[in-house]
Amino acid sequence: MTNATATAPTTTGRSLPSAETLFGIGIVIGGFVIFAGNYNLKPGDNGGLGPAIGTAIILVVLAAVLYFVVRPRVKNVDRTIVILSVLAILSIAAFWAGVTPILAAAALAVGAGAAQISKAARVMQVLAVVAALLSLAVTIAGSRVF
Repeated sequence: MTNATATAPTTTGRSLPSAETLFGIGIVIGGFVIFAGNYNLKPGDNGGLGPAIGTAIILVVLAAVLYFVVRPRVKNVDRTIVILSVLAILSIAAFWAGVTPILAAAALAVGAGAAQISKAARVMQVLAVVAALLSLAVTIAGSRVF
């Protein structure tokens, strides 16, 4: 008789929503940023319906590329998370475009399926989410929605 021990798969203790849910949240938040930034503008303000539609199309195309092209082809999860997170943080310079939340969602979605990610990747995910929340806060503060 042999003593066989079963080992449980390594988990990180993280409980993240599915990739689909994360992308949905990113699109909704990004869409709200676009809507709020183009709502009830005064004459002479930048933005409006046309720019909002154009920016929303860019947001949806970016989300589709990240979800259908980038995410399935990821080989190095940590590196991909860091790259997407850095892009999310840098995109805060163009927060009005609504891409920061979708990039942050992509960084989370890439890591959601991984059994384990590095501490650096987790820190970058947190920073990406903070950037997404900051873009939302700045948009709400400067909008005329509320």
